[in-house]
Amino acid sequence: MRRRAPGRGRTWPWVRYGLGRLLQVTGLVVTLVAATAFFGTPSTVAMLRMMLAGVLIFVPGWLLARSPPGRRKADS
Repeated sequence: MRRRAPGRGRTWPWVRYGLGRLLQVTGLVVTLVAATAFFGTPSTVAMLRMMLAGVLIFVPGWLLARSPPGRRKADS
């Protein structure tokens, strides 16, 4: 059985993790922009829709980036 060279073949977990973090940050920014852009205006429905869009962007990112690659889970 051949051993893998260190650092080879481990790029896809990092790409998935980076994409997840990007989606998290994008979702947070969309939510914050919605909260500040519609503050004090009568268009509450538009603000809630934009905040929902931010949450729908954030949640898949959170699911993709729950734990960074290379971190071992505790045995307990």
